[in-house]
Amino acid sequence: MISLASRAQYAAAVSGWLERVLPENVKVFNALPHIFLALVLYFFFHLAQLYLALGSQFVVGWGIVLVVFILGRIEKVKKPPLRIVFVMLCVFLTLRYVLWRTVETLVYTGPLDFLGMIALYFAEMYAITIHGLGIFTNIWPLEHKIMPLPEDASLYPSVDVLIPTYNEPIDMVKTTAIAAMNIDYPGGKLNVFILDDGASVAKRNDPGTSQAAWERYYAFKRLAGELGCGYIVREKNLRAKAGNLNHALGHTHSDLILVLDCDHVPARDILKNTAGWFVKDEKVAFVQTPHFFINPNPIEKNMAIFKDAPSENDMFYRAIHPGLDMWNSSYFCGSAALLRRKYLEELGGICGETITEDCETALSLHARGYKSVYIPRPMVCGLSPETFDDLIVQKSRWAQGMAQIFVLTNPLFVKGLKFYQRLCYFNSCFYWFFGITRVIFYVAPAAFLLLNLKVYFTSVPQVLAYAIPHVVGSVILTGFLYGRFRWPFFSEFFEGIQSLFLIPVVFSVFFNPRKPSFKVTPKGKSLESDSLSGFVLPFLLLTTVLIAAIPAAVIKWFQYPVYRDITMITFVWCVLNLLLALASFGAFFERKQVRRHHRMWAKSKARVFLPRLKRTVEAKIEDISLSGVGIAFELSHAPAHLEHVTLETRNSYGKKFRIEARVKRQLKKGDKYVCGCEFLKSDGIRYAETVEFVFGDSQRWADFWEQKTKPADPVWVIAFLFRSGIKGVEILFITLWRLVLVPATGRIRHFVGSIVGGAGRSAARAEA
Repeated sequence: MISLASRAQYAAAVSGWLERVLPENVKVFNALPHIFLALVLYFFFHLAQLYLALGSQFVVGWGIVLVVFILGRIEKVKKPPLRIVFVMLCVFLTLRYVLWRTVETLVYTGPLDFLGMIALYFAEMYAITIHGLGIFTNIWPLEHKIMPLPEDASLYPSVDVLIPTYNEPIDMVKTTAIAAMNIDYPGGKLNVFILDDGASVAKRNDPGTSQAAWERYYAFKRLAGELGCGYIVREKNLRAKAGNLNHALGHTHSDLILVLDCDHVPARDILKNTAGWFVKDEKVAFVQTPHFFINPNPIEKNMAIFKDAPSENDMFYRAIHPGLDMWNSSYFCGSAALLRRKYLEELGGICGETITEDCETALSLHARGYKSVYIPRPMVCGLSPETFDDLIVQKSRWAQGMAQIFVLTNPLFVKGLKFYQRLCYFNSCFYWFFGITRVIFYVAPAAFLLLNLKVYFTSVPQVLAYAIPHVVGSVILTGFLYGRFRWPFFSEFFEGIQSLFLIPVVFSVFFNPRKPSFKVTPKGKSLESDSLSGFVLPFLLLTTVLIAAIPAAVIKWFQYPVYRDITMITFVWCVLNLLLALASFGAFFERKQVRRHHRMWAKSKARVFLPRLKRTVEAKIEDISLSGVGIAFELSHAPAHLEHVTLETRNSYGKKFRIEARVKRQLKKGDKYVCGCEFLKSDGIRYAETVEFVFGDSQRWADFWEQKTKPADPVWVIAFLFRSGIKGVEILFITLWRLVLVPATGRIRHFVGSIVGGAGRSAARAEA
């Protein structure tokens, strides 16, 4: 036993260590009872090692589950220091499970069993490590406020807005460039540049690309001249986006650099909300803002969840990034970020050793002791990939790039980083190996049921005492940390669907870390009809294995009574896996997308002048796009089809807009009409005004974020699983029909036809 004096000395040492290593942001730690907190941490680890009878462990595990369930509903627990105590109670449940799993369940019965058992064990330890690093990252999220600029505009830092493009259509780049020119910032201190890598000198001289490159060059040069912005091309397309940006750095001179992907349309206030931090703190190297997308990604679109559930990106930009910001570890995400030029020049420009040049650059800046700031307000409006295939291209680039950083410059060993920054960057890299563990979790129970691989040695009472409390505690803690931005089972959906396709690209990095090349994510595609993605085939194989394991479990139950405990555990596990797999099939069924511009949520008031009736009516704007607007108003008569109307409205800054439109469709709902109106954008001035009206107000995106921030509705989640499972079965049969039944039917017809034809020829010969 350790004496109380020794424990007090231990607590004091931990307390002093916390004061030295915690970042400046954690000011409140100075007021906390350090010794008490350190003792709590010590006792948690000490108690987890105590031996108790199984019945007592059951009481301890479920008793703590009950406590955290109750605490999670108390508002004060959401803030430190009670927040930390709540988190540690959940961590204690996981720690109990890890110790039990390591000490009591790893039993050697043969080489193949051992390989399967160790694979599952390490997959669990990986998942728990990621869970623990996620807890560490989000223990105390920080929300940096907007830092106002000085009243004297002469003190504003100058800004170059860089818009890199490669093969994107000119209309997409035009919209972003117009919005950039509309940014609210003194004209003499704002410069906008289109960086066109699709019309480089090398491409214009290449016979295979010459004509398209010259056409692109003249079109973009003419566009830049019309808008009054700069146009920069380079000799060769070296080092992809990083090379393009670095080339532009040599031809521009402002204090700050705003990087925008060519589909990321900025709001007017993006610089007013970010540039102040560079005046406030000379050590700030960059300010990152969220990537906000107006359209669902393919998984959200195909499964029809975009309007109901938080988006996949919300987890990162609304929960994880504020956590990283507290540890001074928020990182550059490639766009929607403002960077200080002189610190970039110290690095030699944007880093380009990996294909995630953004994170690599941020890591290098943090290693030099510079600061980052994350402003959790959406101030750009971008596009998600339209098809599942394009989504995998994007995710593969992220996975490969982060794996490159993990292999080439492992954050745990980068000089200059604080220990907490090393953990945060390590977590960001290590996370992308999730595909391996997801597949292992899918196939592990089936391996026992189908192949009799003994991968998990335990009994039902032990699972109830250790495993289930750990799982329930983790679910409660995950909901506590991320519940507003990620609903139950949705991480399993998003990661499980992608897992099979990310494993090979991640492994390829280990064999040749410098081989991956930057691939531009296709944006703005349209789909003329519904279709089935070819990526469904590997997932079909995995689902077939899970289906085959179900009857195998029934047989094993009766054939091997001694294994009934583990049979029951793996059967339940397999059923849950199958449910998730079937529900996930909907992600592969591509829904058609024929709109030129995505319709976005909007809520504001407008006055609409109807010339035919010679009157102005009050209306509500319900949705908006670059093509038009949806409005609703009370009126006894519907406006005429193609009738020209005039909308008058104001944005959140008070600016008044007067926009011409025409009625394309109308629908009566109760005592009001809902009309879809198309904007009339006949000249450049009207088009620029429309761009500002649609994209210029960041408050609209912030309101959209908030209206989607709601706790998970258990009934909705269960209904979603049920509907998705039924849809998955339907898609499963469609896939089998196309792959197996149709070819088999053709072979049968050919076989029958040959028999009939042969019999006919034989009969003819006999008659002859």
